[in-house]
Amino acid sequence: MGPSIDAKKLRDYVSGNNSYWIEGDGDNFELHFSPEFPEAMGHLPEGQSVEHIMYGRERNGVIYFYRFTTRSAFGETTTDLEGEDDPVMEWLKYI
Repeated sequence: MGPSIDAKKLRDYVSGNNSYWIEGDGDNFELHFSPEFPEAMGHLPEGQSVEHIMYGRERNGVIYFYRFTTRSAFGETTTDLEGEDDPVMEWLKYI
């Protein structure tokens, strides 16, 4: 399985942070976010926003992520996540 997080913990985090939003249908789950903090702004392509989307499935109160997509002025890139310790998802440990 891919990286995971307790669903309630993530929902609580998202409800307190307006840069994040959740979409989903049934067990399918999408976490969308756009970095808007000052440290990130200097790294955005051509000063335009970037959207990250994490795709996952919720099972027994835990969300397991399997794909990470970035959309920006440069186009779209997608990474399939494998293993619990995928470096792309390291930030989940700090929620």
